[in-house]
Amino acid sequence: MGKPFKSQASSSRAISGAFAPADGAPAHFGGGFGAVPTSLLSYVYEPPDLTNISEPNVVVAFKNLQKKDSITKAKALEDLQNFVAGQTSGDGMEEAILEPWIKVYPRSSIDAARRVRQLAHLLQGAIASTSGKKFARYMPDVAGPWLAGTFDGDRTVSNAARTSLKQVFSSDEKMKNVWRVYLPSILQYCSEVILKETANTLSDERTVSPDDAFAKHARVVASAIQVVRHALGTQTACLGDCNWNRVTNCTLDDTAREVLDRHQHILRDLLTQKELWKFASHSDSAVRRAVYGLLGSSLTKEPDMLDLGLISSCLLLSSLPISQESSAADYARVLARLTEHDPRVWTDFYQGTGKKSATKRLGQFLAKGSQRGPSGYWDEVNNLLRHIPESVLLSPEDMHDQRLIIFDILREGITNREEARSNQPAAWNAYLGLVERFLSSSDVDRDGLIGSTVMPMIGQYITPSQETASYTVSASQQSILVDATKIAVLSHEYFVSQWQKISRTLIEDIQTSLPQQSKAFVKSQDAVAAKANRWYSLQGALSDVEIPSEIRLAMTNTTLSEIQSAIALLNDRNGKPYGAAALIGCAIRSMPDLFSTQETLRTMTADFLRAGLPQLIFSPSGPLLVELLPWLRGILDVDHIYRSCLRSVLEASESSTKAALLYSFVSSPCIARLDQDPRLLGTLTSGLQQAVDDADEEEILKTAMANPNAPPQMTQMLLTRLINNLAIEERRAASLSGLETVVTHNRDAIKAYDASTDGFPLLTKLVPLTATFDVDKTTSHRVRSLKRNIQAIISTDPAQAYQTRLQIIRQSLHQATENSLPMTSMLNLIHEALDRFEDEESRPSMAEELLPDEVRWNEALLALYSSKPNPSLAIMNDLGTAIDLARPTTPPTAVSFDQAGLSAAFRMFWFTYALIGSCDILDYATAERRSCTYRHLFVISAMASDKLSIDAAHSLWEEQGPEPDHSILTVIIETQKILGSFLAQSPVNAALPDVLSKLLENSRGTSVEAYYNTRAYISVAREMLSRHTGLAHDVGVDDLRSVQASADVFTRIATVLTIQNSTTLTKEFNELLATLTRSNLEEDANGLSNLLVLNSILNNQDFGDVLTGIPKQRLIFFVQHVCSQMMEIRSSKSDALSSSSSNYESGLNAEMMRALNQILPALKETFGSFWEDVIDILTQTWTLDAAEMSDEKLPLIHASLRLYSTLQRLRSAEANDDLVDASKAHEGSMADGMVLLLRALQDLPDDSHDPRKMVNELLARLISKTNMTSSRTGVSQLFPVLAAESVALQGAAHEILHFRIPREQENVSLEKALSKEYVAKLPEELLSLIIEAPSRDSLADISFRRSIPPFLLSYMLSWHLIFEHWDGASDAVKNDYTSSLKELPYLNDFLQFTSEFLITSRVRPIDASKFEVDAYRAGEESPERDAQWLLVHLYYLALRNLPTLSKAWWRDHTSRQTQMSVESWTEKHIAPHIVASELSAVSSWAKGREADTDQPLTVKISTSTREVTASIPIDEQSMSIAITLPSSYPLSRITVSGLHRVGVTEQKWRSWVVTTQGVINFSDIGGGGQIIDGLMAWRKNVTATLKGQTECAICYSVVSADRQLPNKRCGTCKNSFHASCLFKWFKSSNSSSCPLCRNQFSYA
Repeated sequence: MGKPFKSQASSSRAISGAFAPADGAPAHFGGGFGAVPTSLLSYVYEPPDLTNISEPNVVVAFKNLQKKDSITKAKALEDLQNFVAGQTSGDGMEEAILEPWIKVYPRSSIDAARRVRQLAHLLQGAIASTSGKKFARYMPDVAGPWLAGTFDGDRTVSNAARTSLKQVFSSDEKMKNVWRVYLPSILQYCSEVILKETANTLSDERTVSPDDAFAKHARVVASAIQVVRHALGTQTACLGDCNWNRVTNCTLDDTAREVLDRHQHILRDLLTQKELWKFASHSDSAVRRAVYGLLGSSLTKEPDMLDLGLISSCLLLSSLPISQESSAADYARVLARLTEHDPRVWTDFYQGTGKKSATKRLGQFLAKGSQRGPSGYWDEVNNLLRHIPESVLLSPEDMHDQRLIIFDILREGITNREEARSNQPAAWNAYLGLVERFLSSSDVDRDGLIGSTVMPMIGQYITPSQETASYTVSASQQSILVDATKIAVLSHEYFVSQWQKISRTLIEDIQTSLPQQSKAFVKSQDAVAAKANRWYSLQGALSDVEIPSEIRLAMTNTTLSEIQSAIALLNDRNGKPYGAAALIGCAIRSMPDLFSTQETLRTMTADFLRAGLPQLIFSPSGPLLVELLPWLRGILDVDHIYRSCLRSVLEASESSTKAALLYSFVSSPCIARLDQDPRLLGTLTSGLQQAVDDADEEEILKTAMANPNAPPQMTQMLLTRLINNLAIEERRAASLSGLETVVTHNRDAIKAYDASTDGFPLLTKLVPLTATFDVDKTTSHRVRSLKRNIQAIISTDPAQAYQTRLQIIRQSLHQATENSLPMTSMLNLIHEALDRFEDEESRPSMAEELLPDEVRWNEALLALYSSKPNPSLAIMNDLGTAIDLARPTTPPTAVSFDQAGLSAAFRMFWFTYALIGSCDILDYATAERRSCTYRHLFVISAMASDKLSIDAAHSLWEEQGPEPDHSILTVIIETQKILGSFLAQSPVNAALPDVLSKLLENSRGTSVEAYYNTRAYISVAREMLSRHTGLAHDVGVDDLRSVQASADVFTRIATVLTIQNSTTLTKEFNELLATLTRSNLEEDANGLSNLLVLNSILNNQDFGDVLTGIPKQRLIFFVQHVCSQMMEIRSSKSDALSSSSSNYESGLNAEMMRALNQILPALKETFGSFWEDVIDILTQTWTLDAAEMSDEKLPLIHASLRLYSTLQRLRSAEANDDLVDASKAHEGSMADGMVLLLRALQDLPDDSHDPRKMVNELLARLISKTNMTSSRTGVSQLFPVLAAESVALQGAAHEILHFRIPREQENVSLEKALSKEYVAKLPEELLSLIIEAPSRDSLADISFRRSIPPFLLSYMLSWHLIFEHWDGASDAVKNDYTSSLKELPYLNDFLQFTSEFLITSRVRPIDASKFEVDAYRAGEESPERDAQWLLVHLYYLALRNLPTLSKAWWRDHTSRQTQMSVESWTEKHIAPHIVASELSAVSSWAKGREADTDQPLTVKISTSTREVTASIPIDEQSMSIAITLPSSYPLSRITVSGLHRVGVTEQKWRSWVVTTQGVINFSDIGGGGQIIDGLMAWRKNVTATLKGQTECAICYSVVSADRQLPNKRCGTCKNSFHASCLFKWFKSSNSSSCPLCRNQFSYA
């Protein structure tokens, strides 16, 4: 059976289908076979001729432009744009390019891709502009597509088309000419598109989806219709203007009209085509809108060309029932215009009947509403309903029923769920307009029409019902009901009867409302109150409307009866039905004019309140009746009733009723006259003050504060209470709410309070309390807003505002308490106060008022001067151990701080910096104030420097740890810049000499104040001299002696440190050297002072080496004397550094070592015993324990370490044999001494202590340069140092242990080899350091800015030392170490911490490729990256040395996500290094076994495939296996596969492979050992199997061709044969005898 026929040549079907004649029209083909259609837009066309184009790239671009892909076409257009941009204008474009472009442009301009269309229009403009006049002859072909592009639905495309047109036709006149000249071709193009193009002609159905083809056709048709509409109605309008009003209001000029008249036949043919008007019911809204717009223009410009029968059929019969979403407003507009032009389109020209009748179709359209359209839709519907024939509005059913169906349809459209609420007014206006039209007819039943259309609207509003839900009008649209009422009153009697009916219903609802005992009592009364509110609000709106007097009288009578019924009900039921009281209130508020004119109504209400309110005050109606009092002022004594009722309420016990009543009383305007009864006012105020403290009564308080009629004395007392409560955290929120209420609703109360005695100035009390909430963002925002609003109310006078801010600044600046104004708020006040600084006359007074004076500075610094400076600061400054001489002159005083932890001194420092930085206020201050300001800024800068060095140095601000607040650092740095600028101007700055003299004067004595003034003086003088060398003054010998003769050591040091006269200093140095050489420094009272001055001369940075002019013998004598003095001090004390030794002795020793450190380099070539004495002194100095270490000892330790560093440097030069010999002799004791220092310093943290950090880092550097092998200290004594509080000490201990541990493993391995019972164990001291891994919480807030946190570094270094035990250890020892860790959870904790730190707790895991994974060098990266590098390396070591344990942790992890993340990260970053290490170890092992000839094992390594191939030769063959390491090794298992099996069975071979794999994967040895063990196990199996095997006596081979061993043995001669060989022998010999013994073969 043959294959079934299959349709082919889909392209031919597409062509034939695309160009088949539409509705009998001829096909647009040129005729003949293979002819190409003439349509400009068809997707099938003859390719353009590109042979004459000279530029190859242009040819390629044109070919790409003909492809299907939109991206390719867009790229081609961009290439063409670039080419055209490079051409010259005018005649620069070659003709060969224009012809292809004219052919492809129309199709590109309608492409489905927006980008292609946009680029096509832009390129069209560029080509036309570049071609110039040459392009004119092509314009008829492209004018239509070009202009159609300006109406593209995509704004970017239409803008591109407009831009390109304006690029060529720059003026409006030129644009008009385009329309005039090319109008025939434009209309012809549009006709072709509208009448002949289809979705199949524009798009290829093989490559374009039906939806895309449909959208493309709709877009092209819509733009073509828009072009026709523009040509018809807007010849003089601007390009692209599609506004309806502008289109229809434009008139054609004479020339345009003449052109249009000449081509009327084209336009007439188009407008009379059914194919055009059928688009009115098109499913695309853009097409429909275009058709509606064209019809509107045609009705205005060319109505005679329209076939109304055709229009009626297409616009009414076909379009009314379809969805008009997005086009409903346009459709309604054109229907109204068409109906107004000729209403017969609904009758005579309309062809539908029955279900297609005009009435049915219209109803279908109106029932849908605006279909999400604008309110203008209903305006057009209103216009349509005014002109449409009445017969169309009436259905056959309406002839027998006065309830017209058209109104039901309209209400259905109005109340449609999708109808916008904003459309309601216009919609109901159209509805009421139709009612008025029918009422104007003489034969209509008015009562029936109004009863079925209008009155239900009023009834539904007053009494909502589900039955009349379609009549619902929103409460916000009350004007609609007013209009409805205006229509309803046209039927007087009917309206009055219905109005009275509603009134009776309301009265019945009041009288039948549920009693108080009912559960639904509140709901029932609220419903009555709401109904009354709606009823009277409508009457209030009708009060200004002209209504017949008889109807107005009827409305008044109903109101009178309603209020009478309500009053009677309240009296009868003791005020319980509060809905009746609400009714009276609504009536009075909504119709005040009625009460003022109707005496009966007014008197009745007043009598009721006068007699009934006191009795009903505690009833549910009481609060509502109180609210009525202000409305009846002048009718009855409102104030008396108000006060008597209020008194009754205040005397009553607490209840919810009382709270509701008080709410009504305090909100009433009657409270204004409560001051006439002071006692009652006081009682009310006391109650409200209690409400201030109770958050549950916040609303009643806010109501009272918001009442502008409240008595001032009550408001002021409440404001005072609110402000005081701001300081109480639990009352703060309620107080802020109360103040905000007053600021918003009662601004006059703020002004009155500020002017009162208690309130002036308000901000002075408010801001210091409220500005302390800056931490809470929400509260801070509320406070700042409140402050701004209060300032806007009370600070209308600039002078008053300035005084207010000044008083706040003074109160908050000079004291530091919890309630002090934060500095951020202080800075804001500064900027606000400086607004007045623009006034030249006020500047001097402002300087005096704002800048702190001497007294304020001294008061702020007094408490700071009462504590002794930290002695370790001697390391950090030039005064050295002179700091020990500084003594407080007052008893210790506690320093108070503000909420930010700042002292008063630092607050003044910050304030002054901000003030100076904001303006040049110091230029207007007095000389004394200016000098005082700069002097204290220098002093506090020195104190801040100490505080930054040691957080606990003093209390300039509270201790904050190693990371001070960023704002504090900023203030210090910026202040130093200001002071630097001040010193840079010193030649012309008159304040500097006074600053220096005052500082030097204040440096006298030994007080703490003198110490810091000396520090400030030295820094200022040195900076000044460095900046202005010409100012250096020579100090003579006599002047210097006069200073040195004084006992003020600080002054002496300050003087010598700022002298630049070498002769003077040299002579002074000689004298001091002689004096010190012959004095007993310990007993001489001036010994330390002279030594300090001597060292100051040696440390003078502005002076050269003073030692060059000193005889060496004098220096030798001094050195020998100093050494003897230090030895005598040590011999006189059991321990020079014991706790009983004084700070004076420590300082003296430190200064002597500082002197030796400077002088010994000058004696480097001098021999003598003093070298050994110095070294001995150093070793003795370092002999101390942790209990003896303190900050007092740090200067001595630092001096000794610097001296040792100098000796090391001199020794390396080998210029002095005595020094070299002494160093070698004391090498061990020096190493032990430094280890002792490590242990003594380990418990002192240095993260916030720079002197300790300097000592620790110096010690660590010296240890790294010292041979520590001679140290006799045990390794176990160094492990605790790893837990030191100093990173430097941890690093030093780690360096020593890192050197010693691997060497000790040799002894451990030897002992393990000698004794099988010996079990190697990791040090307990080291294991104790890894018991607890750092948690994620502990790392959350730590900073790596300065260094790795000590606890984290200790943990990581401890693990590093643990892994050091594997280096140099034997396999047996490694197994012991692994076993010891297997029993403990430490490794699992480490791996968990590592995975969190590096992988799982981060958005992106650490990129370990940036680190050297298999090595680690400390200090080469930033602290954070250093920690990451070390942890990556430790993870590598864990996987390398403990692969089995690491794999077990990963395999047993409970989180699958963690497993995947760790495996992926390990595979990418760590596994390649592990694999390389394993393969390298196996390779090294294999090379060492090449000489083994017993059973040679050949090992080959393939790093690319991570494979180890091992083979053993057997006869001429070989057994081989392959060991493959996975990419995520060691987390994944190694696999072993057999490659060549020889001489054994498959079962045994598989057993060997499995055994080898098991040995490898379950081995605890890392570093390649497990693979080696596996190879050895496999080799052992092979060797055992082949041992004793002989050759086959037949083939003389051990292995047969089928890879079997000789396994058939003769029972007689005992020779073995291969089974295959023996079988061949039996077969060839035709015998079963043995080949050797010839006996019958019997199997052994």
